[in-house]
Amino acid sequence: MDHAAVLEALAGTFVPGGEAVRLADHLAETIASLPHRADRDELNRLLGLLESRIVNALLSGIPRPFTGMSLPQREHYLRGWARSRLPLRRKAFQALKRMATVIYYTSRDPSGRPNPSWPRLGYPGPLGPPPATPKRIKPTELTSDTTLDCDVVIVGSGAGGGVMAGELAARGKDVIVLEKGGYYNEADFTQYEGEMLSRLYDAGGLLTSDDLGFVILQGSCLGGGTVVNYTTAFHPADEVREVWAREHGLPHFTSHEFTASLDAAARRIGVGTEQNRPSARDAVLIRGLEALGWHHGLLPRNVRGCSQADDCGYCGYGCRRGAKQSTLITYLQDAFDHGARILVGADVRRISMDRGHATGVEAIVRHPQAARPFSLTVRARAVVVAGGSVHSPALLLRSGVDLPALGRHLALHPGTAVFGLMPEETRPWTGTLQAHYSDQFADLDAGYGFKFETVPLHPSLFALAVPWESGTQHADAMAALSRTTHVAVLLRDRDGGKVRIDGDGKPVVSYRLSAYDAAHLRRGLAEGARLLEAAGAREIWSPQARWIAYRPDGSGAARDRWLEEMDRAGYGPNQIQLATFHQMASCRMGTSPRDSVVSAEHQVWGVPGLYVADASTFPSASGVNPMLTIMGIAHRAAVIVDSKV
Repeated sequence: MDHAAVLEALAGTFVPGGEAVRLADHLAETIASLPHRADRDELNRLLGLLESRIVNALLSGIPRPFTGMSLPQREHYLRGWARSRLPLRRKAFQALKRMATVIYYTSRDPSGRPNPSWPRLGYPGPLGPPPATPKRIKPTELTSDTTLDCDVVIVGSGAGGGVMAGELAARGKDVIVLEKGGYYNEADFTQYEGEMLSRLYDAGGLLTSDDLGFVILQGSCLGGGTVVNYTTAFHPADEVREVWAREHGLPHFTSHEFTASLDAAARRIGVGTEQNRPSARDAVLIRGLEALGWHHGLLPRNVRGCSQADDCGYCGYGCRRGAKQSTLITYLQDAFDHGARILVGADVRRISMDRGHATGVEAIVRHPQAARPFSLTVRARAVVVAGGSVHSPALLLRSGVDLPALGRHLALHPGTAVFGLMPEETRPWTGTLQAHYSDQFADLDAGYGFKFETVPLHPSLFALAVPWESGTQHADAMAALSRTTHVAVLLRDRDGGKVRIDGDGKPVVSYRLSAYDAAHLRRGLAEGARLLEAAGAREIWSPQARWIAYRPDGSGAARDRWLEEMDRAGYGPNQIQLATFHQMASCRMGTSPRDSVVSAEHQVWGVPGLYVADASTFPSASGVNPMLTIMGIAHRAAVIVDSKV
């Protein structure tokens, strides 16, 4: 069925002026590119239902097809879906709202010129063309179906896989690295959000939990999340290491050996606090924290020669200066220099087994210039899975690994924010990615609570967060971007979700905030609002499905009323915008195959030769940005695998 007319009506309702960037066409293309067939089918059914007079009469009291409604009727109709008590209606609304608004504010016009909305936002877009930086790694390219042999094949190239590759290649092992994404460097970082989301992020930035309650942002390129993250490199807290050692029977986490691995990784990627000039966002955060007498500290960052200026804020789409010490320019370069073979566009579908032993992998390799994909078989003495906490369990499940804990205990560090309209310009997309943080509420109960941080706000994240009441209201709120700031709430979650696979073998994430974790999230929003008040915010709002805002009155009464209204709006799926930048614990480490997936030596229980070395092996949520913890784990795992091969 042709849904072009419905998409035109939706585009015109969500975003006035969307035709300037061919929004309806982009919506059709985006729906067709969704990673799960079930999601594509569900959205196409929804578009058909929108034209049903009977359905619309029942759901909205308007007995007309959506395309036959007036603009006020269409807006009333969509608001009803956004606020519905029925989760499926909220899910449908958010699917359409997120796609329409994010696509609009990140697209160029058909002639390739900058987005026409940016002048009103005060947003400059890309800061000139990217540098002509040559690529120093030369990936292995296939011209036909191929079989390769090596000592160790590594699936994934981020914080886990990249470190494993560099360390094992330096030890003389014959290493092959397989990365599902492409190879991009400084010359490719255009700073156009739509392009960079498509190139550098998993599913083009469209990955979500199955109910759309979480936007899952994770890197999918050579270097993985280390290319797109915000350079935050915390050591894991001693208290968390002690819990992992004591409660999970893993004493190595408190050993000098593990500390040495963490320190070695920190040295290689340049972790320090010398390049932490506060952005305007950080300045507001610091002002509020100091006014309240709350803790704040410098974020350790993995950078060398960072500008800490306007261009730094774009590094969620790749660092043009090469200052961010990702695995792309550290460990993967080390691996390549020591003879490792690196293949990009390599989607590993299965782990090969022989009499219960892992013997290699089977992959499909797609090259942009190739007429068809090639099949690749890699035979290896050891297989290291480092695809991250969504894709690693999916690969093990596709390969027939059967363990009760596989895919379970998934931790996501649920993230949200409180937003404030400031009297001064904050230009929240610019400046140091993350320079300061607060642990004032990090330990509310047995090590669980939340951190305060900030992240760069470009139009895409802002469009996700701004509630939609009407096209005009959303556009007006977007126009305040240059004077907006936020306090990000990073929750250490106690109660997790799971990863399974669908009929095509693709990962499906299921996750619901427990009542325990939701209580901490609400506390984070409340205290974040108090912080913004202390910093001088004129208006404060939450990223819920309804516009819920207040103007501070000096007494706290306005904030109390705001919290009551937020409680009525709810914190359930698609009632508040939640995102995850950190995924952990879905192949967790432990002492028994009954409740864990890998042993203390990273070997998958019952499968000799098969190892996992990424955040999925965390016994629980780390409570801090996990990159350095992953690298320390992988550094230690490399020593173990080296001794076995």
